[in-house]
Amino acid sequence: MSDIIVKPIDQSYAQVLSDLGRRLFADTFSAENDPADIEAFLNDAYTLEHQQRELNDASMHSFMAFDKDIPIGFAQLRENKDVYDFVGDKEAIELQRIYVDKAYAGKGIGKALYNACLQKANELNKKTMWLGVWEFNPVAIKFYERQGFYKVGSHIFKVGEKEDTDHVMVKKL
Repeated sequence: MSDIIVKPIDQSYAQVLSDLGRRLFADTFSAENDPADIEAFLNDAYTLEHQQRELNDASMHSFMAFDKDIPIGFAQLRENKDVYDFVGDKEAIELQRIYVDKAYAGKGIGKALYNACLQKANELNKKTMWLGVWEFNPVAIKFYERQGFYKVGSHIFKVGEKEDTDHVMVKKL
């Protein structure tokens, strides 16, 4: 992992994040979803315009992992005004996304991205971090459990017209 770096990104990375997000989300979830639902989700969440808005939003904190100059993963934190009651902390910060290129799976990239998010949450004096993870993604669930997260509830996550159930997990910081 010597050539791997993780750094905060700004709006100048909007196109890179849009392209990477589209590719990694599709790589992760296409096998379990109808192509039309995947395309609908990507055309909502990973357009250039959407990423420009998120990267310009002061409540979003985005990080990207690079192997030399090649983007290989990203993570995003969101300071959210609408935190579920069952999270137990109205000021909790959401770990909204962590995605890593499959070619780099198991090489510590997800952990490095998570650590960047954890450091930012601590800088913001957050006491709780929460996330949603698909109930049928045991690898991700185990990763988050190893980081100290535990399930407190669930919510619906829509991919196009399909409604999936995500575990909502929490970690006290």
